[in-house]
Amino acid sequence: MWGRLLVVALAAAGCERPAPAPLRVGTDVFPGYEPLYLARQRGLLDGAQVRLVEYGSGTHVLRAFRNGTVEAAALTLDEVFLLLDSGLDAEVVLVTDFSEGADVVLGRPDVATLAELKGKRVGVEDTALGAFVLARALESAGLSLADVQPVHTQASEHEAAFAAGKVDAVVTFEPVRTRLLEKGARPLFDSSRLPGEIVDVVVVRRDVARSQPERVRHLQRAWYGALALIAAAPDEALAQMAPRLGLSPDELRLARAGLRVPTEAEARQLLAARPPELLAPARRLSAFLASHALLRHEVDPAPCFEGSAPP
Repeated sequence: MWGRLLVVALAAAGCERPAPAPLRVGTDVFPGYEPLYLARQRGLLDGAQVRLVEYGSGTHVLRAFRNGTVEAAALTLDEVFLLLDSGLDAEVVLVTDFSEGADVVLGRPDVATLAELKGKRVGVEDTALGAFVLARALESAGLSLADVQPVHTQASEHEAAFAAGKVDAVVTFEPVRTRLLEKGARPLFDSSRLPGEIVDVVVVRRDVARSQPERVRHLQRAWYGALALIAAAPDEALAQMAPRLGLSPDELRLARAGLRVPTEAEARQLLAARPPELLAPARRLSAFLASHALLRHEVDPAPCFEGSAPP
């Protein structure tokens, strides 16, 4: 009898489904994504449900998402279009920020204007965002990408390449922007001149978003919980977030001034309104990228907004 009971118990245990693995979210080092890490520090992000994975650049995050190393990724919207262009399905589940000064073109001290970049070496990450910022900056000076010498440089290499004189200018973003300015770099262009055009988001593979909605909702709740902490006690939050970025709290405060972070209510309109408010500017961005051969063809971003709205 006891033997039969043991067999039944073991069989029942074998029928239990193991808990799904945590949703892995790839990010690079950027102040706009840092509330995710604050949420982890403050216990709002349960590691059994969501695990953050840090990479050295957006290029590495894209690669990890493509090869399935992560199921979710913090990316710029133009980088999401690269995924769509390659046939991957992804849903936007968070709008983390709009870059309105955080993305920049910085020149060496002897480069005073964008026009002076003609024929010069410009360090730029091998992503759509870097090329997009550079193209928009050059256009404002009557130049094109063909007028400069792009030097493909990962974000983690921007400071070293600039310090070693390997480039005459660099397309970069916070926190590198702050550190290079402190070393004498000259600001030539920034994303405050491109309001609403550079959008940072978190995307999840469509099949995962549909099969694990509770993990997506947990990620969303943790994000908005972190924003609430920042609003309630900004000095404390900045002091916690700054060390991971290699900035002082005051430097991080200035860096975040170049970002516009949507509230939960604003995010609902951006993602869940019908049509989503983000759809029209997303289509304009896709058309621009395709016209400048930064995408193989224009992609329709509408499917990205068919899924999860804020909880």
